[in-house]
Amino acid sequence: MKNIIPVHKLHERSSTGMEMIYFEGAKERASLLGAHRDDHYIFIFQEKGESSFMLDFKTLYIDGCAVLYVAPGQVHHNIGHMNATGWFLAIDTLLVNEEYRTVFEQYIIVNEPLTLDDKNAVKFKQCVQLAYDRFLRIEEPLSRSIAHSLAQSYIGMIAELYLSQTQFAQKQNTRPIQINSQFRSLLMGSFKTTKSPAEFAEKLNISLTYLNEVVKGHTGFPVSYWIHNEIVLEAKRLLYYTDLTVKEISFELGFSDHTYFSRLFTKFVGKSAGAFRAIYRA
Repeated sequence: MKNIIPVHKLHERSSTGMEMIYFEGAKERASLLGAHRDDHYIFIFQEKGESSFMLDFKTLYIDGCAVLYVAPGQVHHNIGHMNATGWFLAIDTLLVNEEYRTVFEQYIIVNEPLTLDDKNAVKFKQCVQLAYDRFLRIEEPLSRSIAHSLAQSYIGMIAELYLSQTQFAQKQNTRPIQINSQFRSLLMGSFKTTKSPAEFAEKLNISLTYLNEVVKGHTGFPVSYWIHNEIVLEAKRLLYYTDLTVKEISFELGFSDHTYFSRLFTKFVGKSAGAFRAIYRA
């Protein structure tokens, strides 16, 4: 039997859409979690210390003050850290601004750690500290929405930093990377009307077999996964931010059969759309 890389789901350990951890003077040499993927984003702000991290089979060394993000689907695990201090943020993709997602998922070819100068370090610490303080009181009235908003600002600062320090024109795009980026861009703009992997392959003028090979090789998941992920992500947004019924949301997302949509959501998320709304809007 083949080993399967586990996928960790944020909803299994948090009902608020986010998780924040402050680590101080940590000294570890191995990750208890092992290599895994996540269905959510991870953002790490190391204020000081040293750490090493495996991301999609590449070892990253973080020395001093730096930030790093991990996108959904990337294989990763902590190798070890010495006297590392900083903040860990895990957050549901639905709470990440689409403009920021575009930066992380389409513009950045390789997400490596970015070092912060003293000026940026102060700004990042101020912002993440506000988010963390509010997260610790997330069950209080309005605190959840405030924590989400502060986390958005923090994530926006990280996206801005990656944009400012990445020279896209100088990077050598391979054909598979270009195809994956084109697919993700096409998907984000047409998932309500185009739901068949074959249709995306046709629009990109390549075979479905090749498209699946490229996308799975680059992200770890096939084309169908990312189609369903985008649909469910938008459904989560509508459940969280609007008062549309589940049936109305299914029609909004291009489904003529709302029962099929409900089954898809439950299978993908692990809970029904109604249960998801009840938990996240509690």
